[in-house]
Amino acid sequence: MNLTQPPHAPVRPAPAKVKIESLGVYLPDKVMTMEELLSSCRRRPRWDLERITGIRERRVAEGEYAADLAVQAARRALAMSRYRAEELDVLVCTSISKHNAPDLFAFEPSTAVLVRKALGAKKALVFDVVNACAGMINGIYVVQGLIRAGLARCGMVVSGEQNMPLAATAARQMRHDFDGQIAALTLGDCGAALVLDRSEDERIGFHLLDLVTGAKHDHYCFSKPSPRGPGGMLVTKASGLQRKGNEHFPFYFKHALDQTGWSLDDLDHIIPHQVSVRAMQNSFKAVKRFLGTDAPDIVRCCADKYANTTTTSHFLALHDLALHGELQPGHNLLLVSGASGIVVSHATLTLDDLPERYRAHLAGGA
Repeated sequence: MNLTQPPHAPVRPAPAKVKIESLGVYLPDKVMTMEELLSSCRRRPRWDLERITGIRERRVAEGEYAADLAVQAARRALAMSRYRAEELDVLVCTSISKHNAPDLFAFEPSTAVLVRKALGAKKALVFDVVNACAGMINGIYVVQGLIRAGLARCGMVVSGEQNMPLAATAARQMRHDFDGQIAALTLGDCGAALVLDRSEDERIGFHLLDLVTGAKHDHYCFSKPSPRGPGGMLVTKASGLQRKGNEHFPFYFKHALDQTGWSLDDLDHIIPHQVSVRAMQNSFKAVKRFLGTDAPDIVRCCADKYANTTTTSHFLALHDLALHGELQPGHNLLLVSGASGIVVSHATLTLDDLPERYRAHLAGGA
């Protein structure tokens, strides 16, 4: 597909929208600074990656794996939900990471099966939807369709990302400063989960989910088993990926706003994929140039303290905004995802009282 062409028609508003009914985020306790990660490299890069990326630290799972992170996040989402696990009609897991036990990369059965078993979601239809860092937005797309079609009353989208084994491979194997694995040093671990259901208020919920793939750019970022030793590796041509992204991203950004009937002034928060602080800044400079205007200062970033948590990054940012009182009922959000593929995804939504319920839940000791 040519990314310069208009995308397929996005999902149109239905008589009742689908909303985020609850949110769960799980962060491992261990904090690893960028300096600590760089010091572990067999051949330390000369670049000042903290300055270049804006990433100071990240969380690292110890004794927990991708499925564990997903289960922990799912339990947190259910703890504040009005639904019980056994009431979920569908459960979609979008984890890229399949590192589900020590020295085990498990591709089957699906991670969703493991999450369902741990939760006791006995009637839920379960399957994985994997599409690089756009996974959770793709999962929302699928569950929204099932709810709107009347095939599900409520559903969960969940992901557990244990990304740091990729960083460990990079630390062992990088040979020079321009090694394609260097982008793996921007990763962090996290789990996130959403419960979705039908909105009773036309003003609340997802207004648009707009997904586009430009498959001819698939060579810019890929993951595979390392030919140089045990473990998986992430290989990224970062400058090319950002260049192509910035060529096409502003068009689809504007398209998402136009299809929703919003202008920049209608937005309260723009939440990009948290790839790095610098990358997000560069992307929105491209948007400003494309629009010929100064965009409001509403681009939200938490990559400085959590790094790139891949599929979970938008909802970790949502957690962070809610936790610090910056997210309020009625706020309009634009979620922007860029992923290997290249996949470009946008979601527009308006929140109900989720931020207040989430803060109250966390204050209760969750």
